[in-house]
Amino acid sequence: MVWRGALLLAVAVCSGTADAGPFTKKSSQGEWTRSRVDRGWVLPKGWLSVGLAVEHKNSTSYRGSDGGLRAQPDGMLWQHSKLWLELHQGFSDRVTLYGRLPYVRSSLQPATGNQITTIAVGDAHAGIVMQSLGGAAWDTAVSADLKLPSGVEWPEGTGGPANTSSFLTGTGITNLGLYVHALARVPGVASAMARVGYVRKFPGVVGYVTATDGFGNGIINPGDEWVADTELRLSAASFASVAVVGTVRRLGTAVIGINGDGERLTTPVRHSAGTWVDAGVEVSVEPSAHWAVELGAAVDRYGGDSRPFAHLGLEEFSPQPGVQWSSRLVSRW
Repeated sequence: MVWRGALLLAVAVCSGTADAGPFTKKSSQGEWTRSRVDRGWVLPKGWLSVGLAVEHKNSTSYRGSDGGLRAQPDGMLWQHSKLWLELHQGFSDRVTLYGRLPYVRSSLQPATGNQITTIAVGDAHAGIVMQSLGGAAWDTAVSADLKLPSGVEWPEGTGGPANTSSFLTGTGITNLGLYVHALARVPGVASAMARVGYVRKFPGVVGYVTATDGFGNGIINPGDEWVADTELRLSAASFASVAVVGTVRRLGTAVIGINGDGERLTTPVRHSAGTWVDAGVEVSVEPSAHWAVELGAAVDRYGGDSRPFAHLGLEEFSPQPGVQWSSRLVSRW
């Protein structure tokens, strides 16, 4: 049977019994850099990286129209988790291709009533990173990221917070992000990274926008996004490092409407625009060139209104406040 063959293949891969193909050292492979602070933005040529990453957030509060934190009713808990399958390929000495696919779990325990939980595939990402210039003390790169809708954007019950029986795990929207990267390092000691990007979010027909009377196709234009990431990483040993990370996101105003009777009727979503600032720490341990383990935690320090898309569970549009824990296991060969 198909599942039995897949299981046997997985066992063979994990046990290291494969003696040919992509699991063996190739003469054309680039050299691996042992210390993480000395690496650039791309994998060495010929290397393949497969990772499993987990993100989990608990939230017992929300942000109002002024961005201020407010407590949810006693007993209410929002949980949002993602299990990412990640693949990176060192296409050449200066180019890495990647793909990321999430499996999403969204859960709300109301102050009264039964828990609401949805588990389904989320929006996938594919992209390319191109390292342009660099030297012993610095590197630059550019990248492009394409987010593709999963098709899981037709929830059950979308009349508002009081009429929700499931959550969305996909936005139904295609994104194209373009980024510029810069890195400076003290070899063997520390590195400082920065990334600035613009994300174009294309309008689309989605199931969670509906006409209240008459017939029409619900559409959303979620508003474009500016994003900036920073990271300061210190080498604790040749196989371990500690990093302080920060992210700033500026979301544009979302617009929703319908296509009906030959015209498009749209309305801005109040308080959907805003700026979010997150800060966190990360610990990375790499016992060998073929394995890496990362643990991290991040918390939002500033944010806009978290309510406009909260009843749909769309963290991309309305991220909820709280501590987000993360871990990643990576295998490379």
